Amino acid sequence: MKTYRTLVVAAAAWLIATAAQAVNGLPAGTLITAQVSGASTTLLGLDHGFADEPGSNTTALAAADLEFLTGDAAVGIDFFSDGHVQVWNNTGATGLTGSYSFIFSFAGLSQPLTGFAPLDMTGVAGGTVSLQLVDEHTVSLTLNNVSFTSEFGSFTTQIAVSAVPEPGSLALLGAGLGVIALRRRAVA
Repeated sequence: MKTYRTLVVAAAAWLIATAAQAVNGLPAGTLITAQVSGASTTLLGLDHGFADEPGSNTTALAAADLEFLTGDAAVGIDFFSDGHVQVWNNTGATGLTGSYSFIFSFAGLSQPLTGFAPLDMTGVAGGTVSLQLVDEHTVSLTLNNVSFTSEFGSFTTQIAVSAVPEPGSLALLGAGLGVIALRRRAVA
């Protein structure tokens, strides 16, 4: 009896821990509105064919495509559904002179953003890259005289989204707690 209760409690604890680790990420189709200031004052989006037209700074996340390109074509920004963001130097030289300040807002997320941090910065040789979580739906990225280790170099960052329990895990947790409750009633 005591062993059975211990196993049930251990299973319930495992289900809770597993459910808390599930991450929703940035689903494909998430609407991203971007702003840029600095060396380029326009940001061109994939949904508009990278054309300089009204509304081009808004595009949906497309898992297999580059989402944004600066008006001077110097910087490309690629978002992935797992929260990775790859920033590309598109100048053909190792140096990206000047300053670019980007703000990205995400509409329709089921959970708030919880962080924005560097992931792989080995492609950056110098200059300053600043990342900031502005609020639960917005991040900012600032590049200042960044040099890369190669032509068309890049670096990767990670946007963190609040954990969301998977429905299947929650159902199993509920079933396990129901078994515990029934078992306690039967014993009493």
